[in-house]
Amino acid sequence: EAGTVLYGYARRMLDVLDEAKVAVEEIRGIKRGTLRVGASTTVGIYLLPAALGAFKKLHPGLVISLEIGTRERVQEQVLNSELDLAVVGPALKDPELAIIPFLSDELVVVAPAGHALAGKKHLDLKDVAAQPFVMREAASGSRWSLEKAARKAGAKLHVAMELGSNGAIKHAVESGLGLAVISRYACALEFASGRLVELDVRGFPIRRDWHIVYLRKRKLPSSVHAFIEFLKGTSWLSRNGSRGVRPPTD
Repeated sequence: EAGTVLYGYARRMLDVLDEAKVAVEEIRGIKRGTLRVGASTTVGIYLLPAALGAFKKLHPGLVISLEIGTRERVQEQVLNSELDLAVVGPALKDPELAIIPFLSDELVVVAPAGHALAGKKHLDLKDVAAQPFVMREAASGSRWSLEKAARKAGAKLHVAMELGSNGAIKHAVESGLGLAVISRYACALEFASGRLVELDVRGFPIRRDWHIVYLRKRKLPSSVHAFIEFLKGTSWLSRNGSRGVRPPTD
């Protein structure tokens, strides 16, 4: 019981400190201050660095940090006020979190160059699922999307290997260890060089939205609010040559 009481006081003290930080940043504007961003793997590696770099050029006095982890981990850090916001794929719903879709990605089925299925048209997922698949860990958004598509198609996936990063998966596919479903952003270089090819599978590409997640009850510092608006504007995409489309408004 004493521990519960102490935790409540500690939580309130942290909230007061956070409010004080916001008040100071409101006075300073965003000439100085911090921005703590979390992201799931794909968006954190292949997209956010460009956005953060462009935002840093606009606000050179801002100290920016980026932490990459699973969507569960970074959303938990937002809930604990360890991060100002997170950017994830399929967000885990929580009443304490504001979740805003801001950009769409496409998941595609990839194979090594010269694969027997390369060049074939209108493949069924049921047939493709019989091939060995190299997949992310169970908590990843891309795996969740693939398994949802497989259930819808009545297909049983043959999981040959689980790997913890898109880079490792791409190397495994290039080495002939299986097919994979991966973000189009993550495969841009491999497609351009011809090391990987996209298979024509019914139901693909799978479109998914990336989401901005922040603590609903928190008064956001000016730096965080400005970065959210910057991300939603997507002007940084054209400046950095990235592909992407806005999420549907309906």
